Amino acid sequence: MVVATTVAILFVGGAVLASARGGHDGPRRGGDALEQAWSARGEGQQVLGGTRTPGVPSVQRLVHDDVTFTVTVAPARPGPNLVRVDSLHQHEKEHRRSDPPVLVGTTEDDLVPARPRPGTDGLWAVVDLPAGSGTVLVTHGREHRLPFAVDTGTDRPDTTAWTGPDGPECLTAATAAVLAGGSAATTCPSDGLHAPDAQALRATVATLASRGVEELAVEHDDSARSRAALDLVRGAAEAAGVTIVAPDAAPGERNALLVLSGWTAAARDLAAVSSRPLREQPIRSDGTWLAPWLLAPGVVDSTAGAVIGLDFDIRDPGAQEFSQVLARYLPGQAPTASSYVAWRSARGGDPDPLTLYAASRAAYLPASDGHANHETTVAWFPGGTVTPVGALAAR
Repeated sequence: MVVATTVAILFVGGAVLASARGGHDGPRRGGDALEQAWSARGEGQQVLGGTRTPGVPSVQRLVHDDVTFTVTVAPARPGPNLVRVDSLHQHEKEHRRSDPPVLVGTTEDDLVPARPRPGTDGLWAVVDLPAGSGTVLVTHGREHRLPFAVDTGTDRPDTTAWTGPDGPECLTAATAAVLAGGSAATTCPSDGLHAPDAQALRATVATLASRGVEELAVEHDDSARSRAALDLVRGAAEAAGVTIVAPDAAPGERNALLVLSGWTAAARDLAAVSSRPLREQPIRSDGTWLAPWLLAPGVVDSTAGAVIGLDFDIRDPGAQEFSQVLARYLPGQAPTASSYVAWRSARGGDPDPLTLYAASRAAYLPASDGHANHETTVAWFPGGTVTPVGALAAR
């Protein structure tokens, strides 16, 4: 099942095949720089459509030596840009860990390693792009430089949010909105606390208080969203008689952890705790709770299990369609709450009532009444669970 708006966008891009070389005026010109520019414009499949538009994430695919490279550049404006590289080996059994590192840049002189980031998938690098037309180079071994063309225009907005710790969430949400036929986002989800997330956090605090939690340890970072969420949680906890404590404080008898950070900080901090010997880990009677935007495999993988309030079920038809579209057009990119919400919003979809879910990638969680057999079969959490466990308390 594919919505008409999605078909219109994606199949325009699909018409520009990776092997197509015919849509260019004049003969192929010589010289390294000209050769790279010609190749970048002739050989890459435009996943999000047949044109390159400044301010719209550029997603291109190129097959080389039996490896499919999908390269995303955002925000596609002059200055520092975030580059995501996904690679899929056609013969996965032959893929070895000894593959050469991936380097990204605009010339041979400014290539930098593309590295994993906590809380997400893919490889990431920051590249400084000029105004107008440019080329991003991605290496594949010492002798291979794969060129990808990008047009950035002349406007120079602040791109700090895209290249900082919350950049991966920003890029994936923007890409999802365009995949759904919507406009490219000019802001990042972490730029502020949105009303649905605020509602979910109020309900989370009310639920914890109704269960008898006396202390709430809160993990946060310096983003505008996290700071606003911390203020909201403090106010709601004070009104409910729950004490806010630091995450490194010794847990009291009834204690829970609530994580309000972005993907990177949340995954890093949760993994740091999970990696300790069990006897050294804080024992929280009421577990770990996540902000709604933290339903991301890389975050959930960082802890043994967590509870999260969501306004959708990953088994909803819309959520399943979203995961299937990602698998088809952006292989290697896992669905997340932030990207799905951007997709749903662009399509005019309505949220479900807030529900409490237990999420885990490593263990089977018993299903609640009426929700048997809830092990994930879609691409959201292969082999794991995101299981409804009850309603959230009234705010």
